[in-house]
Amino acid sequence: MSGRMTRMTHRPHYAINDRFIDFKGSLPMYSMHEALARDRMREAEQRSAEARLVRTLSAHRRWHRVAQRAQATEQRLAQRADQLVAVAH
Repeated sequence: MSGRMTRMTHRPHYAINDRFIDFKGSLPMYSMHEALARDRMREAEQRSAEARLVRTLSAHRRWHRVAQRAQATEQRLAQRADQLVAVAH
């Protein structure tokens, strides 16, 4: 009885959200898994930031092309208006 209680009370545990969690594995193994999870989270955040940058650059290029077409159209229409004014006089 005493041996079993001792083993259970000496098992590593941590409080997460005010609840204690017992770990059946070793503390170094848990620490390694935590480090791996943090690395995966960091990589996911980096991929997300890169994807946002790509979307931003793509949107910028797309709107730049739209602006160039609008400017070309405006110049073409201004030339046509000048020609019509010249013919009318």
